[in-house]
Amino acid sequence: MLGVVIFILALALIVIVHEWGHYIMAKMNGVLVHEFAVGMGPKVWAVKRGETLYSIRAIPIGGFCSMQEEVGNSDNSRSMCSKKPWQKFLIVSFGAIMNFIFAWVLFSILAGYVGYGSNVIKTLDVNMPASEAKLLPGDKIIAIDGVKVTRLSDITETVQNKDKAYIFTILRSGNESFNVELKARWIEKEQTARFGFAPQLVHFDLLDNMHKGLANTIMAIRVVWNGLIELLSFKVPINQLAGPLGVAGFSAKQWTENMNSGGISEAVKMMIYIAAFLSANIGMVNLLPIPALDGARIVFILLEKLRGRPLAPEKESAVHFIGFVLLMLLTVVILYNDAVRMFNI
Repeated sequence: MLGVVIFILALALIVIVHEWGHYIMAKMNGVLVHEFAVGMGPKVWAVKRGETLYSIRAIPIGGFCSMQEEVGNSDNSRSMCSKKPWQKFLIVSFGAIMNFIFAWVLFSILAGYVGYGSNVIKTLDVNMPASEAKLLPGDKIIAIDGVKVTRLSDITETVQNKDKAYIFTILRSGNESFNVELKARWIEKEQTARFGFAPQLVHFDLLDNMHKGLANTIMAIRVVWNGLIELLSFKVPINQLAGPLGVAGFSAKQWTENMNSGGISEAVKMMIYIAAFLSANIGMVNLLPIPALDGARIVFILLEKLRGRPLAPEKESAVHFIGFVLLMLLTVVILYNDAVRMFNI
């Protein structure tokens, strides 16, 4: 149950981040925002601050940022439709952009949480090459066969040949460096060759964490994109699609399994990963050129720029309405899939 609650809170936060992207960019461009809502359906809580109503709605799926006259023509300087195409583009696209940024932040936090192996020895195994060579905890490996190393991944890359003896250059307690020859020893039961030392872990190295977070965000976007391509090319049947219920069930299962295997730390790491991946997913899906999604609105804005005038509001509204109906039908199908999987209907 706790896993489901955490998932709902994470989903709400992702929606808030998305809608805040639209909201802040609308405010920066002088657009009147009537309502900032988290969830759909009837209001369960609302408060008005200044000119904007902030609300939480009953169904914890999605949300919206209602702005003054979003389509059509208007002389009202506070309306969205009175803004220039580049301003509209920023307002519409910034929701997805904030989702990508949020995914980057979460993946960066996760990278710092997990940490990475440094080139400093933390512990040594007895009767192994490193301890037999009289290496000590705190020794820093600064080069192997003259190749500079700064972290465990550098060391692993350099010592690919398990049958070779390598010259390790060691720096001890700020004194002059010295060399030792080490050859990995094969451990039968582990089916691997090891030197017999474990590195110190480095946590929350900001630049390294941001670099890994960005790489993981790009990876997540690529995975979502590839999944969409497979879906549109009918390589993935529609009954395999999962919605909020399915993801909530998966999250709860992952929470329980990680709590049992690794405790609260592992469970929290898994939930951060799921939230980051979901944020990237929502950002990517929202940019698809499907009516009722931000991507379709961006297409209309680009058409306005090319034509020199916006499309007739009734036509654009009709396209979005049709898209909304189709999305609702798809949502029903996905929720049915979730129910079948969860309750074995």
